[in-house]
Amino acid sequence: MRTKPMLTFSKLDEETGEMLDRMFEKKDCMVEINPGRVILPADYMTIGQDILDMEVLEDDVWMCSYPRTGSTWAQEMVWLIGHDLDYEGAKSLQQIRCPLVELSCIMVDGHAEWHDESVKGTSVDLVKYRLPHPRYIRSHLPWDLLPLDIQKEDGTVKPKVIYTSRNPKDMVVSYYHYCKLVHELKGTFEEFCDLFMRDRAPFGPVWNHILGFWNRRHDPNLLFIKFEEMKRDLPSVVRKTAKFLDKTLSDEEVFKLCDHLSFENMKTNRAVNLEAILEKSFGKSYLEQTNLRFIRKGEIGDWKNYMSDDLSRRFDDWAEQHLKGTELSFE
Repeated sequence: MRTKPMLTFSKLDEETGEMLDRMFEKKDCMVEINPGRVILPADYMTIGQDILDMEVLEDDVWMCSYPRTGSTWAQEMVWLIGHDLDYEGAKSLQQIRCPLVELSCIMVDGHAEWHDESVKGTSVDLVKYRLPHPRYIRSHLPWDLLPLDIQKEDGTVKPKVIYTSRNPKDMVVSYYHYCKLVHELKGTFEEFCDLFMRDRAPFGPVWNHILGFWNRRHDPNLLFIKFEEMKRDLPSVVRKTAKFLDKTLSDEEVFKLCDHLSFENMKTNRAVNLEAILEKSFGKSYLEQTNLRFIRKGEIGDWKNYMSDDLSRRFDDWAEQHLKGTELSFE
């Protein structure tokens, strides 16, 4: 009889632990999870094994990504295609109609009241017991921490998995601003980028994350999307995603969906822009006092406004070491 795989949790090394505690202003805020040396909020320890062991269904659609890859944008596209362009249904909060399975370890502290009222239990319970079928489920977890039903190469259940990727140079800039806005991160961009490049940022290591899905890109139940492709030619990505989901869209329907997904519309859409949650957590005046926004710029190459030449070179060298021989590249 095979033994059931178990996650292990360990305290971070002193330097990393102290740096993260200072930046997030919370003692012992992160732990290391294995397999994968993944850094995650400590509350993950209460739900991680449940996620690993949860039953996955054949008609599930799992939307996976590292944080800040355009995943909110992609998930809105996927949910609407999968729900036959139900724009009325899409007016409900995206965080509930297609939730992060690990949401309960992220929306803690200042967000606890919103979480308790909206999620009603844990995010794992929400996915298991209350999502309508077929279930549309998101996750920022790496491949090794997803449910074992998904990981099994010889498994009988093959849900659809859609992975959204982005140039990590732009991703780390967006991630830093997200952490400042949503988790009130303290510290400089350089400090955060240093953690990211040492695989010590939350949800890191980043290359293991991306390549865990990239190396399975030829699996018939996995679609690998790049943020940059969506920016350059959204209609093509919409059609490719529709085909993957066994849906047919007319040119007119593609046009209307791309308009719904435009940056201007996404930025003001309260079902996706997190403003309702931020106002509930921090008060109505919070967004009036900051220029930061959850849907921020949506640009390619914004890293040039934040990285020095030296940091950019070091980042490129680091990326090249991990991408060599993988056939994966980012613009």
